[in-house]
Amino acid sequence: MIGFTQIERLMCFTCVKNNVNDAASKQPQDCAFSAEADIYASDAHLLRLSGADVEIEAPDRATFLGISAELGARIVLHPSFCISLEELKSKVKGKIRISKRSSLVVEGDVVIDGLDLDGALELSGTGELRDLKVQNAGQPIVSIPEEELSTRAPCFQMRGYMCGKGEMERVHICNSSRGSSNKKNTDASVQAALVQIDVREKS
Repeated sequence: MIGFTQIERLMCFTCVKNNVNDAASKQPQDCAFSAEADIYASDAHLLRLSGADVEIEAPDRATFLGISAELGARIVLHPSFCISLEELKSKVKGKIRISKRSSLVVEGDVVIDGLDLDGALELSGTGELRDLKVQNAGQPIVSIPEEELSTRAPCFQMRGYMCGKGEMERVHICNSSRGSSNKKNTDASVQAALVQIDVREKS
């Protein structure tokens, strides 16, 4: 017996093989911008599949150097956070709300139990974070002026965009006892002591 498994391209493959001049006339475009947008969209889709109450605002269509793609919330889930959907289901709980202009980077053995994000957030460490609300200027994606493009590094020339000035909130969870007990800590003051937050770090 011969069998096979087929899933959406978004969830299994993307690549950067075309320069910006060639990519504009190809479908799929397979260039730096399209691949980066695919990765964000894939991680957003995984969050929606986690089984939690997840709402991520629909993306807008963006164009840089003649290349167009759907670009919404920029979500990056590091392998240290999860490497499978089953593991992700154990790491995401509660109500999750993420706006399309947001960026979210998650790294480490973190459990997210409730998140309302409208802006930029980097989350790392070990432990559980509950009902976090973040609203800041975020880190917008902006076009690089054509007259400046040749002076930029190749990684920017192949994209035509960069992160603009904005704000990023960094949250590092310090809970060395995670995994040593099944008893949940419901004392808000104790839980707050386990979290280090650097608010509104401007970039």
